[in-house]
Formats: sequence, C-alpha cells, structure tokens
Amino acid sequence: MLSTCLSTCACPHRSPTVGMLRKRPYLFVLVSGIIVCLFCHLKEAHSDTNTTWALEGDVVKIQNSTRLDGVTVRIKGLERSVRTDAKGRFKFDAVPEGQQTLQFLKVGYQHFERVIDVNAATPYLKIEMEALPFQLQTIRVYSSNRSLSQFEETTGLALDETELERRLGMTLANTLADETGISQRMMGGAIARPVIRGLGGDRLLILENGERTGDKSASSADHAVSIDPTTAEGIEITRGPASLIYGSSTLGGVINVKSNNIPQIRPRQLDIHLTFQSESVNSGLTGTTGFTFPMGDFAGNVEWNRRLASDIQTPVGVLENTALSNVNFSGGAALIKPWGFIGASGSRYRSDYGVPGSPEGHIRGVNIALDKQRYEGQMEYRFNTTILEKVKLQTAYTRYQHQEWESNGRLGVEFGLLTYNVSAMAHVLGNAVAGVWWEYRDHATDGFYWTPHTREFALAGFYLSQCNFDKLTVQGAIRYDLRRSEPFRPGAVVRAGTVQRRDFNGFSGATSGIYHWTDRLSTGATLMKTFRAPGIEELFSDGPHLAVYSYEIGNAKLEPENGYGTELFVKYADDRFRLNLALFRNQIQNYLIPTKTGQKEWGSGAAGWLWIYQYMGHDVVMDGAEIQIGGELFSQIHFQFNMSYVNGTIEPNGQPLERVPPFNGKFVISYTPTPLHLYVASRFSGSQTRLGEFEEPTDGYLVYDIGSYLNFSWWQLENMVVFEIENLFDTTYREHLSRIKAAMPEPGRNVKLLYKLNF
Repeated sequence: MLSTCLSTCACPHRSPTVGMLRKRPYLFVLVSGIIVCLFCHLKEAHSDTNTTWALEGDVVKIQNSTRLDGVTVRIKGLERSVRTDAKGRFKFDAVPEGQQTLQFLKVGYQHFERVIDVNAATPYLKIEMEALPFQLQTIRVYSSNRSLSQFEETTGLALDETELERRLGMTLANTLADETGISQRMMGGAIARPVIRGLGGDRLLILENGERTGDKSASSADHAVSIDPTTAEGIEITRGPASLIYGSSTLGGVINVKSNNIPQIRPRQLDIHLTFQSESVNSGLTGTTGFTFPMGDFAGNVEWNRRLASDIQTPVGVLENTALSNVNFSGGAALIKPWGFIGASGSRYRSDYGVPGSPEGHIRGVNIALDKQRYEGQMEYRFNTTILEKVKLQTAYTRYQHQEWESNGRLGVEFGLLTYNVSAMAHVLGNAVAGVWWEYRDHATDGFYWTPHTREFALAGFYLSQCNFDKLTVQGAIRYDLRRSEPFRPGAVVRAGTVQRRDFNGFSGATSGIYHWTDRLSTGATLMKTFRAPGIEELFSDGPHLAVYSYEIGNAKLEPENGYGTELFVKYADDRFRLNLALFRNQIQNYLIPTKTGQKEWGSGAAGWLWIYQYMGHDVVMDGAEIQIGGELFSQIHFQFNMSYVNGTIEPNGQPLERVPPFNGKFVISYTPTPLHLYVASRFSGSQTRLGEFEEPTDGYLVYDIGSYLNFSWWQLENMVVFEIENLFDTTYREHLSRIKAAMPEPGRNVKLLYKLNF
C-alpha cells in the first residue's frame, strides 16, 4: 500500500547573468526565446481589442458529401489557420467581428474562398469542395484537433482518427514505427516504447490528453506503456518551442495520445463505433466498442477495449513468454456550453504480459501484472476577446501498481506510484500561451528491490508566443522548473550513496524561425535548450531487476541533464510532389544512462548472478538527418520514401553511444482507385557496428509488406477495412534496439485484419 504526504516545495529563483552567458554560450537560446516572447507580447499588445466570436463548420466533398479531413482553413489577412478533423470539422475560437475571407485548401481539391460576416448571428458553416481529376494520397495526415493548432508546425506530426486506424499496431510504438525518425525500444510483444532521433525514456514525453500517463514505461525497458492505441482518437507529435508547454525534457519531442473520454463537442445524435483487429503472428484478437451520446447540454462517452495474444512466432521458432491479456474501460461526461465545457472521466487499464527469459536474467522469463486507475477533470472557458481567448484547467490523478512475478510464483519486484497533476493554461494575445504546471508523485517499491520510499514535487511556469510577418513566422518559448526528490526516511547509506533530499531547478528555452519563400517552399531553424532532473530510480535504486537481466544501482550524487539542440529543415509541397528534410544536432551534458560496470552481483538470475548497471552521467553528441519524399508517379499511382540516420558519440573519449538506432527507412508504392488503396512497402535498415563497450552488432535487413484499405458507406453506415501482411517473405532479421535480439529475431510473417464500423 502507498501513502501520500503533501508538503511545500520552495526553491530559490536564480536568473542567468552575463558571466553565465560567457561561460555557457548556449544560454543564448534562452535569451533568444525570452526576446521573441517579449517582442511578440509587445506586438500583440498594440492590436485592436474588437469583439471576437467563435467560427466553426464542416467541409465536405461536393460530389457525394463525404466529410473531408486534413483541409487547411485559413483566415486571409489574420495569418491564422486550422485543419479539419476526421469528421470534417473546423473551429476558430476567437475571430474579430466583421467580414473575413476564409480560404480552404487540400491537395487534390480545387482551392476555395468564401467571405463570411462574423458576428453573434454567424451560422454553423457547411463548405463544399470539388475534387480535381487526380488526388494525391499521402501517409501523413494533419488534423485541426491539434491542441496548439494556431501555432505553425516545425517538424511535428498529427495523426487523425482515420489515419491512426490504418496503422494500428499492438502498441503505441508499433503504430508510430513507420514515421520518419521513430524507432522502437522493444522487449517482446507487449513491451515497446517509441524512440525519436535516438532519444527515449524521459527525454521523449508520452502524454494522455496533455498530462503525464502516470506509468513507469520511461524508467525501464520491461515496463509497458499503459495506453492501447485502439482507444485513441488522435496522436500528436510536437517538437520545437511548442513542446516546452508540456515539459522541460523534450529534446526528443512530445507524443500526446488523445481520447474522447471527456467530450468537447456535443454530438447531434448517438455516435457508436465498433473495432475488430486480428494478427496471425501471435493469434492476437482485439475488440473495441464505444459510444458518445448527447444529453441536453451534456455529452457522455463510454469506451471498452479487450486485447488477447499468445506467444509470438518468429521465423526460427516461438518466442516464449510473450503472451498478453489487456482490458481497458473508460467513461466520462461534460457540460458543453457556448462559453466552453467542463467535464470529468475515469478509466482503468489492466495488463498481464510476459517478459521473455534470458540466461542473463530469469531463464523462464518474468510475468508482469500492471494495473492503472486514472481520473481526469478538464474545464475550458472561452472569453473570446483579443487579449484573452480562453483558459483551460486540467487535473489528473493516477494510481499505478506493477508486480513482477518469477516463474516459481515468487514476487521479484513491486512498484507502486501515485501521481497528481494540475495545470492551467491561458491563450492570450491571439498567438501566445502562458501557464503553470504542478506534479506530485509518491513512489514505493517492494520485493527484492530496495529503492527507498520517496516522493517528488515539481512546479513549472511556461510561456510560448508566435509572431507572423509577411513571409516569416517566429516562435519563442521559455520554461522554468523546480523539482524535489524527498525520501520519507533519509539518512541511510546504500551503494547508490546517502539517501537524502535532492533539489533541482533549471531553465529551458527554444526559438524557431520559419521563412515562406513561396506558398510551396519554406525553410526554418530551431534552437533549443532543455533541462532534465534525475528520477527516483536514477538516484536511489539498489537491487536485482530480473525482467531487464540486470542488477541496478543508482547514484545519489547525480546532477541534472542539460540538452542543447539545433535543427535546420526544408519543406516543399505542391499538388504532385512534396519534400521534407531535417538536419539536427543534439548535445547533452551529463546524459544519464545505466552503465554496465563489468561486475556481477548475486540476484537470483538463471546462473545466480546478474550484471551490475549503475547510473552515470556522460557528455554526448547526437547528429542526424531525416528525409521524406512523396508524390504522384502516374494517375492514381503514388510513392513515399523516408529515411533517417543518427550518430551518437560520448565525449571526450569519442566512444560510440549505446542503443542508437542504425540508418533505416521505408519505401512505399501505392495504387489508389477510389475508394480502394493498395500498397507495397519495403522496410530497410543498415547494420549497426558503432557499438558501446558491452553491445553486440546487428546486421542490416530488407523486409517487404503489402496491404490495402477500403472506406465505404453501406446503409448510411461508415465502414473501414484494413488488410496487411507484414514481413511477407518470413525474413529473419533483428532490430538493434530490441533487448532480446540475441535470443530471438523479430516476428515472422504476420497477417493483419482490421474492421471498423461507425453508426
């Protein structure tokens, strides 16, 4: 059982000085962010304070009234734009009263303009767009339900509900694996976490509806992400200045999984969806059902999900102890008014899954029982004035329990975590966001793992602003974080050091500029400074962790990480071709990783001994590049090519950084006779021979996939069918980031089927 005890967190505020700027030249990123925010504030403060109104509507295809997602809706002269969601809806929260010209743009459709008289009587709009003779289908689909839709994207991504369903995998990481620059840290069927540009763990935040998930997936390779992708309504990946709204350790970015647990739009009628998914490689079956319903001024939502899978089949045999059983239930309701909404939800996620065995850990593997209960509350109030558009308040309470059982029925490790989150965010001056965020975590362990019972306090304030000029868009963000790790019983001396309270504080900042040379071509650059305090496990852990085949020891003297990121990017897009290119360099001072010491400790492993890993700080540099090209080859025949590369080095000794993904990519040819979509894809990876001291090399591979999906209406019901065969030729290959690659290769041929019905 876990107990909670709240106390006050107070840490001194210290501002950077001229001397610090000379010693740490990268602090100019913070100064740049502050200057941009102040400049934008002064610029917007002189804007007109006319009355504003909300403006919303639907966009449909003129030929058959099909709702169009991914349509860019732009207000001419105001430099504001959103994109329609999966149901063709768009919304602007605060538009100045008077005549406004709206532009509607979508690849494959005729551009359309309409003049609207914006006032209190402006009706709900219905816009019809005409399809061109050809239509370029792309893998990337952007949606207007982005939390920060008024801010121009740098190299972010948003998957709406339709595109998400086409890619659904067993895990969140598997669902996103085809995206440029995204890899998977894997340890069996249920255990996978995304890695972006070689950065994972707490350097890549995974959020649920904008708040922390409250699980422990970032702390260890055997801990699953407690989100089932079939219950998601959309996924956002945010990089650059906007990511600092969610956290200070966002050098890798932010993945925000959005659900409809708390409805924000009142449906006109009962909305029901049913989803069925199956996989052959593990006899996997998944069923999801949910419905959203109106109740006067209220809207309610109920969702249920069940997933079952057996052990994974590989080309050389069965990967034992990889079965899983998941169940997920949620329910919520909201009062929806013209001024905004207020609502609450509750959910429970239960997962029982296996971790494969290893001679280095437990020979028959470890079974994990994960249980998460989560309660959320949200309120949004729209003032609809130029100075203050809206305020959003959000809170979440998560109770997480995690038990690791050995094959003999003995409890090896138990983790308990209580997490409280509260945030307040105000959208001000048209293109600025200011807010505060608070978190309390109570962390306890049991079994043969002796991390002390510890609580964490965190408090942060942030500000993000954007300025729009004729062809130039400039963004700036600043954030200041305070964090305290406080053991309930300080004073003990363990191998990690003296168990005592640790206080951390630091600034983060970012600035980004995007120059639009033409409507088709834009270039940009981002400079970023991040701050990450060491976590409880990194400071105080001490004990055997059989599920990751190691004996873990913390380091009570660890100092925070400071990351410095630079990115240059180019974007080109017209009706037949598009190109995205990004070059990046991330320098991280005191990069905290569990480092193999070369020594062993008794820990009930298969041979009785486990390798000792201790958390250490290193200065590292990670350079890389990403490229994505897509376009139309012939009528209804399109191609997509993406490729990414990361090179990690420990300074000053020049040794390679461990667990860095090799050069990899994907090539897709698709044939799109409406409403059918057929494709052939090849996934490839180079060998990884730049290895850490205790790593093993991984060979390159080339794997083929084929698939199709079909959208159609039948009896006024919306249907989607997705059919895919992964690893078509049952190729034997290994992923470098897999923790079990020495024991077994990746899954063999996998026949997948998904069917979704909306009515």
